[in-house]
Amino acid sequence: MKKEELIIGGKIHGTHGVRGDLKIEVFPPNYKLPSVLYIKDKKGEFKPLEVESYSKRKSLIKFKGYDDIDKAKKIKHQYFYVPKDTLPKLKKDEYYEFQLLDADVEFNGKIVGKIEKIDDRLSTAYLLIRCTDDKVRHLPFISEFVKEVDVDNHKILITPPEGWFSL
Repeated sequence: MKKEELIIGGKIHGTHGVRGDLKIEVFPPNYKLPSVLYIKDKKGEFKPLEVESYSKRKSLIKFKGYDDIDKAKKIKHQYFYVPKDTLPKLKKDEYYEFQLLDADVEFNGKIVGKIEKIDDRLSTAYLLIRCTDDKVRHLPFISEFVKEVDVDNHKILITPPEGWFSL
């Protein structure tokens, strides 16, 4: 599997019990896990892990070949990766975070920065934009300020509020 075809699908947390079960967090929560997940080894290469069993309700997963706690401990506290093409289709005007990160931000025909992070902890998500003056500015991800998201060209057109650039 090529690196470009994989995205972070969640995180493997700690072990659970002595039989190799691991606590898992899946992003997004409605995602149906494929039968093979990938983790990065120490060299940064993607290593496949075959899912033996998964309980969505208990958030527990077990991988083939990881039959005891000692083997399971070797892969805890790591992100796991899934093929992009296994993600659920989104509705119009919905985006995955990986589609927005590092996108060019354009205002009045000029690139003014790049999306560095998305903060979705509040009722309105905020784009954290690293501007060309090296300042990070927050912009609410609402239609009033975000005019167009062009996923194919990795570009976001904005019309920020007056005074936003002087922050």
